[in-house]
Amino acid sequence: MKTYHIIANPVAGKKKALKNLATVQDLLKKRGVAFETHISSTEKDVTEIVRQITNEGETELIVLGGDGTLHETLNGIVNLQTCRIGLIPSGTGNDFAEHVALPLNAEKALEVILDGSVKPTDYLEVGGVRCMNVAGLGMDVDVLERCKKGKFKGKIKYVCSLVQSLFAFKGYDIEIKINGVKEERKVLIGAVCNGSQFGGGIKICPVANSEDGKLDVMTVDCIGGKWKLIKAFLVLMKGGIMEYPLAKHTLCEEVAFFPKKKCTAQLDGELYKDLEFVVKVKNGLQFYRP
Repeated sequence: MKTYHIIANPVAGKKKALKNLATVQDLLKKRGVAFETHISSTEKDVTEIVRQITNEGETELIVLGGDGTLHETLNGIVNLQTCRIGLIPSGTGNDFAEHVALPLNAEKALEVILDGSVKPTDYLEVGGVRCMNVAGLGMDVDVLERCKKGKFKGKIKYVCSLVQSLFAFKGYDIEIKINGVKEERKVLIGAVCNGSQFGGGIKICPVANSEDGKLDVMTVDCIGGKWKLIKAFLVLMKGGIMEYPLAKHTLCEEVAFFPKKKCTAQLDGELYKDLEFVVKVKNGLQFYRP
């Protein structure tokens, strides 16, 4: 009999993970399914827990959390070929879950794991760090950095940080190398996408496909002053980025961003300082999805 290892982040989604944990455990007991529960106790603890579990060989993981918990899980897996991941969306942001059409209801999401099958799913590798959804440089990072310092909580914290960033962010000067061709740009956002959305539902690349073995590179130029910057972000918020004149979409298998000044990158909403932003697409992650 297979044993499922439940990974729960107790602070994810305003403790939504803990509420979903009780539901998942009850349903597994009713169905006579063997499981073990692992609850993280400190920040970044999930990665080490997963590393210890997956070091023992073939593993079934059920992750309760949001994009950040999924990110930590992905980076803890020792052998991706012998591990299968199921996700119960339980975070403040569940962007990758929504991208792959996972039910946000815990019971229905568990049914996908127990009654469904794994599908080979792409992920990103950025300077040696794995990324499930979106990696980026630019205004999205500026917003996240402000969120870290903000006093508010939840969605209001993100909105307040976004408003501040709209009036303060000046763009990044970067050199972009795609398929051996280099170009210099000043960007509002430079994002490499495996999933289609970030920031709690913002459609950064609606056409992204996490099964095609390709990177979707989305850049938005920072040109024309503050009001054009605000307009660009409003277009992004409404999901119309693909039609915006200052946005550029490119498909490739590897891309590198070289900022003129040192800056912070975000991977699945997690911040990394001085990370080498060379991104490759990797294939074959075994992920339970509809």
